[in-house]
Amino acid sequence: MEIRAKCNFDIEAIKALTHLSVFGKSNPKSKFRVWFIISLVLISLVIFEMVFFSDIGILWMLCLTLFILLLECYLYFLLPKIRYKNLAKIKGAENEFVFCDDTLKVFTRCDEYRGEAEMEYSLFPKVYETSKYFFLFQTNNQVYIVDKSTIEGGTAEGIRNKLVANTKCKYIICEY
Repeated sequence: MEIRAKCNFDIEAIKALTHLSVFGKSNPKSKFRVWFIISLVLISLVIFEMVFFSDIGILWMLCLTLFILLLECYLYFLLPKIRYKNLAKIKGAENEFVFCDDTLKVFTRCDEYRGEAEMEYSLFPKVYETSKYFFLFQTNNQVYIVDKSTIEGGTAEGIRNKLVANTKCKYIICEY
């Protein structure tokens, strides 16, 4: 039985992939909020220390905390947009996936490229699943993104069962 799905290389898919690579399997929104609040509390404490105890020596702590806060904002908001912009020729490409019993067939279409590939499930070193996407890693730098909302002829559970049964990979279900 074949299960079909699609995915466009749009900003949402790239954002999901970037958040997966930065935040791992924990929820990016929750993790960002926690680190943002921790940074704000630390900044408040440092400013309190500087104002009420005239401790200018702790200025380095303020700078470090501000740097961490800016880094968090960069990783959550800007990096996905930068990665999407750097896609160049494959921006907006559409991948169509056909999940067969032992293999995955991929058909790629965009303005400047058309291609086909067929892979055995056992070649994926790791697979991540979120509530919206499957991320099928060919290597550490190459990944197929499968949008769960486009699944036809089956369910996400059917795809999960095929991947788990036929791979020797790490299958990780993310919290979000």
